[in-house]
Amino acid sequence: MEDNFAELLELCAEQDQRAFKKLYQEASPKLYSLALRLLQKPELAEDVLQEAFIKIWQKAGTYNSQKGKAFTWMATVTRNTSLDKLRSLKLKAAETNVQYEGLDFASDDLEPDHQEDLSQEMQRLRECLKQLQPAQRECILLSYYYGHTHQELSVKLNKPLGTVKAWIRRGLESLKPCLS
Repeated sequence: MEDNFAELLELCAEQDQRAFKKLYQEASPKLYSLALRLLQKPELAEDVLQEAFIKIWQKAGTYNSQKGKAFTWMATVTRNTSLDKLRSLKLKAAETNVQYEGLDFASDDLEPDHQEDLSQEMQRLRECLKQLQPAQRECILLSYYYGHTHQELSVKLNKPLGTVKAWIRRGLESLKPCLS
């Protein structure tokens, strides 16, 4: 499936509308789940999904398979678009509790073949996150998954801004080789 996403992105970069339609059909359920998890409102998630796919279409040529998987790239576009929407509306991403029970951001209604790819990636991410110090893990999840800024984390955790930034930077540096 992942190779298919990469191939479809390459065709989208060449303005192939049929490839874009197929990419949308195959990737939109997972990307919608991600947007819905962050936004908690179906109408906002639908708007963000549309915006994200416009960006994916326009920027498909910037995808580099050497830097990561095609779905991860599209999920990042969707996540960033969701967070931009939250910031523009001055809202916060939905937080459950510090246990991060929502780390499986995709809903259970995905097609089984899509879910298996995501489950493997999420399992690898979980294993890598377990290797981090608790403070690093918490900061990374609150920042990247829930959309908190470094300043907000500093206040929320009652830690100096430099400490929060260092925890995130070092945590990401530790995650990089684990996820490669």
